[in-house]
Amino acid sequence: MTTPDSTETASTARVHRRNRNSSAMVRLSDRIAKHVITIGGIGTILVVLMVVVVLLGNVAPLFRQAQVKPIAELNIAGRVLAFGLDEYNDLAWLLHDDPKISIASISGGSQSLSRPLAEYPLSASSGSLPKITAVAVDAKNFHLLLGFEDGTIRPASVSVEVAFRKLSDLPTETGESLKAGVVVDSGSIYRLTAGNLVRQTRVTSVDIQDPIAVFQAPIESLHCVVRSDNSGLDPSTQWWWGASAGPQVAMGNLEQKPAMFGGGLQTESRVWRSFSIDKPQAKDAKKVSGVMVANRGDSLQSLDEQGEITWWSTGDNEQLSVKQSYLTITGSESQTTSFSPLLGGGAWLIGGASGHVESVTFAATDSGQELLSIHRAPVSQGAISSIASAPESRVFATIDSADRVSLRYTTSESQLAQWQLPASSNPVFDEDNGNDGSRRRRLMQFNAAGNALALLDGDRFRVWGIDAPFPEASWGTFFSPIWYEGYPEPRHIWQSSTGSAEGETKFGMWPLIFGTLKGTFYSLLIAAPIALLAAIFGSEFMSRSWRLRFKPLIELMASIPSVVLGFIGAMVLAPFLREHLAWVLTSGVMTLLLFIFAAHLWMLLPTSRSIPLQRYRLPLMFLVPILALWIAWFISPGIEGWLFGTKMTDWLGNQMLGAWPGWFLLSLLPMSLLVVWLIVGPLRSWIEMLWSALSPRHQSVGSLMTFLLGCVAILMLSMLAATVLTSMGWDSRGSILGSYQERNALLVGGILGFAIIPLIYTLADDALQSVPQHLRSASLGCGATVWQTTTRVVVPTAMSGLFSALMIGFGRAIGETMVVLMAAGNTPLMDVNPFNGYRTLSATLATELPEAARGSTHYHTLFLAALLLFCFTLIINTCAEWVRIRFRKRAYQL
Repeated sequence: MTTPDSTETASTARVHRRNRNSSAMVRLSDRIAKHVITIGGIGTILVVLMVVVVLLGNVAPLFRQAQVKPIAELNIAGRVLAFGLDEYNDLAWLLHDDPKISIASISGGSQSLSRPLAEYPLSASSGSLPKITAVAVDAKNFHLLLGFEDGTIRPASVSVEVAFRKLSDLPTETGESLKAGVVVDSGSIYRLTAGNLVRQTRVTSVDIQDPIAVFQAPIESLHCVVRSDNSGLDPSTQWWWGASAGPQVAMGNLEQKPAMFGGGLQTESRVWRSFSIDKPQAKDAKKVSGVMVANRGDSLQSLDEQGEITWWSTGDNEQLSVKQSYLTITGSESQTTSFSPLLGGGAWLIGGASGHVESVTFAATDSGQELLSIHRAPVSQGAISSIASAPESRVFATIDSADRVSLRYTTSESQLAQWQLPASSNPVFDEDNGNDGSRRRRLMQFNAAGNALALLDGDRFRVWGIDAPFPEASWGTFFSPIWYEGYPEPRHIWQSSTGSAEGETKFGMWPLIFGTLKGTFYSLLIAAPIALLAAIFGSEFMSRSWRLRFKPLIELMASIPSVVLGFIGAMVLAPFLREHLAWVLTSGVMTLLLFIFAAHLWMLLPTSRSIPLQRYRLPLMFLVPILALWIAWFISPGIEGWLFGTKMTDWLGNQMLGAWPGWFLLSLLPMSLLVVWLIVGPLRSWIEMLWSALSPRHQSVGSLMTFLLGCVAILMLSMLAATVLTSMGWDSRGSILGSYQERNALLVGGILGFAIIPLIYTLADDALQSVPQHLRSASLGCGATVWQTTTRVVVPTAMSGLFSALMIGFGRAIGETMVVLMAAGNTPLMDVNPFNGYRTLSATLATELPEAARGSTHYHTLFLAALLLFCFTLIINTCAEWVRIRFRKRAYQL
């Protein structure tokens, strides 16, 4: 029989068992949650670290040191006047003074040049050629321009054929030999490439054209630019050349194209000279050391022995006329020892006895395009004896008097590599300068691809392979002002592509950084006050029922895709803002003034009226912006006409109109802050004492009068500031303001502000709601008003959450892409003008990364932009967390 005690004992045991099982389940759940959270946290950290590793892995190659390795070092017999290499570094051609052109392999080591692949004697149809006195080489196209002692020039071309064949198509012996190295057979060079393809390189012919009479004296210097057009049905080759003999210069054009009848080539030429053949040359004329024809073939520049550059332009009477003379820094402070055209004819590279290399090119000035020295780099302690420039980039090589070879990039003046030449066992000196050892004969030339440098040093022929894939990249290029060709001064510029191969790529990061910060500033300037004030009003002044309707409505704004906002902004709002700019600006000011004015009117209502109307206060508030827009629509034309005398957009773009309106507009904000500070600061006690003896209704009237007098004071002070600044001759246009662009920062600030308002509002409202209710009750119990409780208790306590809301909004704005891409104009400018466009880091990544060539400098530089954007977000979030913790510690004491 079961007793009550045993039943109770059994029941108690069952309860204990259930409690133990429940406790075990809780502990198991806690352990599972702990492990899941740990794994999630570690996974998040690993993902972030992987992103950093990927970014660093793509940025690090930009700053890798250039690698130089010897390819060949060979002995050469006879006097060589010029040479060149193919782009694959398989063969070399050498112009001898016999005259002949010999073809040799440089892929097979030290025995190659002693056994040339082929020799092509040069001769004229009438017999032997005169003595060659000058040679110009176009490395990209294997073209030569020969100058002779009889004053004539002859174009010549070396035709190189490159073909790819399957390994299986070659004889078995040749295929086996290719696996061990390079094969030279029957005048061809075979090299095994990737995919078991064999590259066959050979010279098919050497052609020399008919002579062109230029001077009656030996040619002393030459330069040529060759353009080949094989895209159409009638391929053509156009030569632009320049020549000098003593103080005389000449330039010409030679075009070769297929003849319409009879086959062959049709040649057309024209020559411009700096002199008349039937008139004697002036005795005081300076001897010309070198010439350079422009890339477009429309002008010529000459460099004399004193370092002065003369710019010549062509005329209709086949005469060259002087447009400008410029004395280089090297010529004025030192002595010119070497020179070379840069990138075919865009600029001069001039080496001096002081060891500096100077770059002289055209720059924009107030009077137009003028020759200026834009770069001057200290390359060596000794004199620069030889300079060579790469045909496809702004890389150049120098040799100094101490036999040091330096590889540099012109735009950034950065050194890519430097190495020492070995001593020559049999130096050969230039016969034209005597045999006293005053000048050692050295020829230096890049190959067609710019990835190899060849040097003829006496009887030694040396070739180095150059691995410098990113010569444009350096810390100075990214973050320092650079003086680019065609600009009047050093600047920060982003221009990742150019219209021609000779154009300079510009990778200045500051325009993108500035645009990112500019867009973020204007968006937060609009969004932060609206979101924070809306959160304070909804949390502290709005009834619970209205708040439950109002908050979801604002949060619903975040559901609109940013691409839709950008499309609406670019297609709808941008044209509307251009036509009604004055109305939009007036509406913003009028809305603020009417809200404050309506608050004062509400204070004038008697308590018997204000309490019954309390439930209608929020709907009445929504009428204020509508009323402000309506009033602004009627008064904005009058205000615009009074201030500017024309449309505001026209005034912004016309600096002939007065500067006073701009300073007046810019003075409104600082003068408003000044007046508010005076009212709530130094003048506060005096104003309170003045109105303290009055009744509450009269105090409300006094507060309204203070507001109206403050508005008048703001206007008067702004007019005074504008008058003073205008009288000093300052104009805000060109510095703070500027021409109006349809897609601008103000437009994007409004659109992006609309996108981040819900984010800031939600977080700020949650932070305000988390303030303990007993703090509000204590403040109200001490006699404080709701406004005083909000500003002095609730907001300081919730400051950490409010600051976090702003920082999260900042992060949202700084990383926005589609709105900025569609509505910001996408112009990388460093301009604070709110009516101008900009470009951000994120928009640049979205625009250019899909089109960037993989592995190029542009491609890796975009990863640097992504790394900068990541660092900005990381720094901002770190600072925000640090500030939030400090605010939280202060609020925790409450």
